[in-house]
Amino acid sequence: MEERKPLLSVKDLEVKFRVRGRILTAIRGISLDIYENESIAIVGESGSGKSVFTKTFAGMLDTNGFISNGSVIFNDEELARTVAKKTKFANTIIAFTKKKLDRYSKLENGAATYREILEKNSERKMKATLSEEEENGFDEKLQELRYQLTEAKNLKQTFDGRHERDKIRETSEKIKEYEQEIKRVEDERNDLVKHHKAALAQDSAYQSDYASTIASLRSRYAKEIAGSVPAEKSKRNDFIAKEIYLSVDRYSFFRKMKSIFSLLRDCKRTMRLGEDLGDAEVRERVFNETILRVQLNEETEEELHGTCVVDVAKIKYPKDWTQVRGKKIATVFQDPMTSLNPII
Repeated sequence: MEERKPLLSVKDLEVKFRVRGRILTAIRGISLDIYENESIAIVGESGSGKSVFTKTFAGMLDTNGFISNGSVIFNDEELARTVAKKTKFANTIIAFTKKKLDRYSKLENGAATYREILEKNSERKMKATLSEEEENGFDEKLQELRYQLTEAKNLKQTFDGRHERDKIRETSEKIKEYEQEIKRVEDERNDLVKHHKAALAQDSAYQSDYASTIASLRSRYAKEIAGSVPAEKSKRNDFIAKEIYLSVDRYSFFRKMKSIFSLLRDCKRTMRLGEDLGDAEVRERVFNETILRVQLNEETEEELHGTCVVDVAKIKYPKDWTQVRGKKIATVFQDPMTSLNPII
């Protein structure tokens, strides 16, 4: 039996909305595959998330909506196929990118020590501020109070100024109470932070131990990152530099350079933490912070050939949507003559 490849593959999709100071989850954990020449019916009650789900395919979520987790992979050979010419400019950018990556690779030698430094700094920071439990407690209180304050302000706007003055006065008092309570909770949190900082400042034994440990770790780290870059990592960096250029080649010059510097920054952070950029999954995650990654498959004297995994949940550049929306994926609403703005 011939194995079918899904045209659209959705995995663990979550969509949330920012509503009146809160983050509300509209859909969570949706996974399904849609194959070529297949029709699929999505059935659910009104408000269950059917329209929100389908809007994610074409980047048509409302401005307060966002995909918080998951992927929506669109398997289209035409979109996936990517070719970049190895022009003089391209070779210059690739060489520049590789040089930067080689410099950052030295940081990988001291990754274990760097993580120790981060852990020690985090420990000290925790002593000087609120614990996670305390922070969550204050956040929950403030979030609820701000929500109630917003609701009260919205309610006040609904009253008739001539016939419902008593209700306006009563609601105004509630608004004032909520504002005072919010300030009280904020002051309480600030006072507790000051208390923790004062206690840390007076703990001379801990301060001395921290200073000594950090100085030792930094000295060790400086020696570790002074080494050279192994040949295998230099070869890996050359490959990554070409993947970076292949992934940004479709952009304008300004967008191209901005994306390259953003990717280099993320690669540096990843190397510093000791994660292996030779791992395709790690590289995919790093690239997706900025752009859709194009996997380098083949290289000739004149061109770079690759395949792009088109995850529409990760598309950030509006012009990338012009290659998908309308051309490859279209949405027809229940009443299309009134659902869409004919001007745009």
